[in-house]
Amino acid sequence: MKEEISIGLKLKLAREEKDLSQEEVVKRLAEKNLNMSRETLSKIENDKRTVSAMELNALCKILDIDINSLFEEYEENDLVTLFRRTNFSQETLEEVEKLQDMIKAFISQKRIYEGKFKPKKRKPLWEECLD
Repeated sequence: MKEEISIGLKLKLAREEKDLSQEEVVKRLAEKNLNMSRETLSKIENDKRTVSAMELNALCKILDIDINSLFEEYEENDLVTLFRRTNFSQETLEEVEKLQDMIKAFISQKRIYEGKFKPKKRKPLWEECLD
């Protein structure tokens, strides 16, 4: 299943991967004669504002990412795949995988607690051995 991840989120992930604050990105934009406030960058990253072609081009240069990568869709919708495709370190990927597994466990526990978990009916194991 293809999942579309917003351009704003992809920009935010790229910025965080480079360990840049929003303030640092805004300063670098100003050096390229593009004035943007930190609040505006925040709105772009959180999909509260669209980004112009000129802004997008400058952001891609600052974040050292290919502009075309912002328009790709991801095949899988798990966090590990998302982080793997954005070139995070192996250590980060392992931590994300652990977090993803914990979240899945919490969701399962919540379903059990709410009575929404319906286990499949099975024959007793001794009966299965007789078949």
